Amino acid sequence: MDEKKIFIAAIIAYLALVFVCWDDSIATTADGRKILAFWHTYNDLEEQVLKEIIKDWEKLNPGFTVRPVRIPFDGHKPKLRTALTVGQGPDMARVDWSFVCELARKNAVANLESFEFSKIRDQYLKAPLETGFVDGNYYGIPDQTTCVAMFYNKQMFREAGLEPAVPATWEEFIEVGKKLTNSSNGQYAFAMTNTLWWNLPFFNSFGARVISADGKKCELASDRAVAALEMMASLVNEHKVEAGAWRPGAISPEQGFVNGKYAMIFMGPWNLAKFKNTNMDFGVGLIPGGPAGTSTNVGGTDIVVFKHSPYAKEAYNFLTYFTNARNQARWCSKLNQLPINLGAYDLVKFEDEHLKTFMEQMKHAGVNPVVTSYGLLEDIVNPEMEAALSGQKSVRDALTSAAEKIQTQLLDS
Repeated sequence: MDEKKIFIAAIIAYLALVFVCWDDSIATTADGRKILAFWHTYNDLEEQVLKEIIKDWEKLNPGFTVRPVRIPFDGHKPKLRTALTVGQGPDMARVDWSFVCELARKNAVANLESFEFSKIRDQYLKAPLETGFVDGNYYGIPDQTTCVAMFYNKQMFREAGLEPAVPATWEEFIEVGKKLTNSSNGQYAFAMTNTLWWNLPFFNSFGARVISADGKKCELASDRAVAALEMMASLVNEHKVEAGAWRPGAISPEQGFVNGKYAMIFMGPWNLAKFKNTNMDFGVGLIPGGPAGTSTNVGGTDIVVFKHSPYAKEAYNFLTYFTNARNQARWCSKLNQLPINLGAYDLVKFEDEHLKTFMEQMKHAGVNPVVTSYGLLEDIVNPEMEAALSGQKSVRDALTSAAEKIQTQLLDS
């Protein structure tokens, strides 16, 4: 069977599965409860806690039951697109934060203000919540969030005669970085990744936005954005404290940090356990501050309610219950994850002090650029940033070129 036939067979099989699972004739349970289909991408442990919360919600809403269905995170976007095309999507779904904009602009998901979301909106951390803000309305509520902070090798700091601590500002970072760098031994103060998401902390700390608040204009060529990328480039070319880990074939920031070659890197809480298993002496601090102070990026997922659902109001009710302060504290304490509900901050108790640092860093997160195709945004920006870092283009020329492409290919199209 050739590749085309295999592809067609796979699509037919998938559509058949969708119809079997979500036929209207099985929209209620044997005891008469109406079913809310919830497609999610949680792992085994997360799904276990999810089911516990579902049981509690069902006690408060005896006429309904939530049916959780796990789908792979990789590929969840095309699966949802296909299901929605044939009118067989779920009532609600957990999606990558960057997917909300596409769903909203395709008129597939409900405007949460139709459920008076403004009454509880202030419960949530602002930056994660803004990932669901599209064209003046909220279409998703964050259920899980993450960010990066600055990991640092305490032993490398001590060997350089420095107190192990992340510098408070980028100016201090450069001065400390010079003492931590010994290029003849392949040792550098810092290593960065050349993708927009990983480098948003730099732009955010300078108060620079990629996309305007109304979503209509690219602001990547602003003076603030230019100043941020100029500072990044100076770490490579002028001060020479950055390892060039973004170059093709270079040792990655993560591997170089574990090998004791890079003293500091941006990294998220997902690698805490891995780094602990290496027995290295490391710490986690807030990212150095620029003119706008310390800042970070936002990762994670949102949950959306689909407009076609006959039980959209009940799905929203479950969603707000699932993400309330008490359940967030329960979720995060059991799974060592960062809360998205501000009310959970005083309720969560972590044994790992590093997670407390991430909780504090999340309070200083910048707003991610929300566009219909975040992948295209990265594809446009990343080569231009690399050209600036490598000296092939001036910073302003690189960002001006990127801004023009973003405006024409993403915002005006």
